[in-house]
Amino acid sequence: MEGFRARDADRERHVGLIEAAYVDGQLGDADRELRVGRALSAETLDELQTLTRDLQLPAGYVAPVDHRPASRSSRRTSVLVALGVVVALIGLVVAAMVVSLAPSGPDADSSGGVVDVAEAPSAPPPSAAPEVRPFEMTAAEIRRFVDQYEAKFGTTDAYVASFFPDRVSVEVPVRGSRPRFERWTWDGEWQRTSGPQAVASFNAIFDLGRLGAKRLVANVAVAERTLGVQRGAFAHATARVWASDGPTVFIHVGNDFKETGFLATNLSGSTIRSRYPYGS
Repeated sequence: MEGFRARDADRERHVGLIEAAYVDGQLGDADRELRVGRALSAETLDELQTLTRDLQLPAGYVAPVDHRPASRSSRRTSVLVALGVVVALIGLVVAAMVVSLAPSGPDADSSGGVVDVAEAPSAPPPSAAPEVRPFEMTAAEIRRFVDQYEAKFGTTDAYVASFFPDRVSVEVPVRGSRPRFERWTWDGEWQRTSGPQAVASFNAIFDLGRLGAKRLVANVAVAERTLGVQRGAFAHATARVWASDGPTVFIHVGNDFKETGFLATNLSGSTIRSRYPYGS
């Protein structure tokens, strides 16, 4: 997997293992925060594997399935197969057009020409698909996301919600006798990015409807201005239940030097603590 770029699902999978190892007693508070921060800002799978290589899987921990990207050779084979299918379909379409244009039946004259007949009414053009409005990290768009979440899932309960500049990744509770969640992404449209997975013992449900959208956006600017990360910019904000702090929003800021810091607030936006750099 050397050199592959990390996806949100990869980062969250490794964060889950780090959190499980912390609960298992393998990590202390400072080490946990350092590793979680680096995992959330990791750019490659190598970086994520380095952070978790020395950890043991705690008893009862079920690691989410790693959907690894296909190899270069298998991708090349898939492309060639797809091209073959396209060529075959074009051949069938051309053959069908030739057959449909050939004169036949009572409308064909003796010379092989076609006699004029009444023109069949044309079908109405298909209606244009509604334009998708992309997500942006604004108070109005955060409120729209929460409204769409409730409309889609019939609840505002969630395990984890991570807000990025152009999308939201959320762990949605799944009904059943055991705690399960599905991961969905909202960027103006919904996409399911994982099937049902076991919920780690340290995760708990919180109410997205209590999230103060206006204060969250204001606190992003506060974090960029006050954390002391040189030329730092907003990376993401993650809302989840965090130990004794309860439902907490972690606003992460980073720069090109891989320096990072965070500002932690409650759902309504009041500051709990801040830290830069991780582990200090």
